[in-house]
Formats: sequence, structure tokens, C-alpha cells
Amino acid sequence: MFQSILSNLAIILLTHLIMSMLMHYRQRITSFTYHTLSIILVSCSIIAMFYLPIRFGDFWLDMRFIPLVFFAYFHGWKIAISSLIIAGFWRFLMGGDGMVPGILFGMIGPTLLALAFHSRANIESNYLEKLSLLIGCWLICDIPIIFAMPNGLEVFKDIAFIRSISFIITGIIWYIFIMQNRQLKYLYDELEKQAGEDPLTKLLNKRKFFDVVNDKVKSLKPNHYIAMVDIDHFKNINDTYGHLIGDKILIDVAHILKDYETKFIQVGRYGGEEFIIYIGNTTNEDAKKLIEQIHKKIKEHEFIIDEYQHIKITASIGLASLEDNSTLLHTVNKADINLYRAKQSGRNRFVCS
Repeated sequence: MFQSILSNLAIILLTHLIMSMLMHYRQRITSFTYHTLSIILVSCSIIAMFYLPIRFGDFWLDMRFIPLVFFAYFHGWKIAISSLIIAGFWRFLMGGDGMVPGILFGMIGPTLLALAFHSRANIESNYLEKLSLLIGCWLICDIPIIFAMPNGLEVFKDIAFIRSISFIITGIIWYIFIMQNRQLKYLYDELEKQAGEDPLTKLLNKRKFFDVVNDKVKSLKPNHYIAMVDIDHFKNINDTYGHLIGDKILIDVAHILKDYETKFIQVGRYGGEEFIIYIGNTTNEDAKKLIEQIHKKIKEHEFIIDEYQHIKITASIGLASLEDNSTLLHTVNKADINLYRAKQSGRNRFVCS
């Protein structure tokens, strides 16, 4: 009996391991592929348990409802219901006296109860509710034994303790692994975000900007543009008002640029008082109009020094298009040259090529 319990536990932990790997690569595969592989994984784990039953005398049971309950609770109906249909159909083909109650009470009932609590899955502090859900699913699964068998009450009494303990321990172990995975994913996402984010302006830093834009250049339609934006006389601002005010102005300019971000427009901080803008899937004239709007917006914006003093600043901008057989780095260099020309021409203007 204990060997069968451990076999069921091994299947559940293997399911968790494979699912963790699948979630790690989720960003690299389509949503359809992710859900299809998840459904196959859950269905196979449940079906495997059909062939590794836990024997209590002449009565055979397994932990089939645990994968269904956990996936219903944490991932919702798409994976749970699809897996339920596949595994339920497989159990129907297997036949036997326990086929109908096994499907109705061992699979459908616990899954529906878990789905009813799916919206509360992220309330991590409410452990008592999660334990109660697990016990409730166990009762749905096993209480019908009392009514389905001539000596059902005696059988239920004999198996209740070991069944409840095995389910609770297995559920706790899996829940701990899931919470650890979520914590690790959160820390990984946070680290990746910080690695690609400028800490002051919260825009993409130069490295992350190049990564993102290279992907956009490959996936979006032709006609790509790069603009380099430089705040005029920024050293004088720092010398006059202090570096804290200088930082605040950089943040305000970042907010102005951020408002223009779309699927086809990406903004980043290039370094110092320089910003970089990618514009894709547009015409030369529309790219120029956009830069003119940004230039005007910066020029007309009032930057708050304190409650009594506001100032206005200007910016110089260089714009360049990504030519066929050219590279993003070469286009950035062309935009930087045009920015230099704008500054040499008296600042507060933009130059394009």
C-alpha cells in the first residue's frame, strides 16, 4: 500500500517538475503550444495513476484528483476541464464497476470545487482555506463509498485516516514546491527587469533596448527609424539647480517620451541626458511628424523646480532610417551624427537623413 502511495506521489512530483520546465520556457512558445503540452502532461499523469492503484483489501483507489484539483485551482478551467475530459474518457474505456463513481466523484466533483476557488489562488496567506479545499475534495471523492458499497461505512472508516493523511501530505508537499517556484520566478523576473531597466527613469537601458528593438525589427514590417534625443545645456541645469533637480528633469522627460510608446514605438535611456527612440512600421513623413510632436512637447512642458519656480528646456534630436542590409548599430550611429549636427546648428532642433 505504501509503495503504491509513493508511486502516486512520484508521478505527481514528476508532473510538477515537467510543468516547472514548461513554465520556464513559456515566453518562447505560443499560448496554444503551452496549453496543449500542459493538458497532455496532466492527462498522462492522471492516466498513469489508473495503473498504479492503492489497494485497501479488495478496494482500489488512487490520487487522480490531486493533479486535477491543483491545476484547476492554480491554472483555471482551460487545462483542468480539457484534462478532465481526456482522462475521464480513458477511464470510461477501462470500464469496471467503479467507472461511473470514479469519474463523477473522483474527478468531476473535486475539479468543479477547485474551479470555484480558482479566483482566490493568489491569496497566499489563506492557508486554512487551501487545506479545507483539499479536505473537501477528498470527502467528495471518498464519501460516496459509504453509499455505493454494502459495507461502505466500514470501508470508509478503515481507509479514511490513511487516505486523508496521504492526500494532505501530498498536497502540502506539492503546494510548497509551487510556492517556491512562484517565488523563484518572481525573483527571476524582478532581477531580469532590473537588469534591463534604467534605475532612474525606469526606461529600458541601452542593452535591453537593443535586444527589444532587434526583435521588433525582425518581426515588424519594413521602415524602421531611430531617433537620438539630447537635452540641451543639461550641464548648466545641474550646475544651476543641483543634480537632484537634474535627475527630476530626466524623469519628467522620460515620462513625456513614455507616453508615446506603442507596439511600434520603443523608448530607452541611452546614457546621461540622452534618450533613444525606435519607430517602426511607419513612413518617413509620419516618423518626422512624431519627432516634431515630441520635440514640441518637451519644449512647451514646464518643469517644476519648486512651488515658486518653473523652467522650460529644449532638446536636440537626430533621426535616421534603418536601410536595407544595414544594422541597428549603424542606424544608431547615423542618428547620433544627425544629433551632433542639430547641436552644432544651434540646438533646439532635429535633423534627419
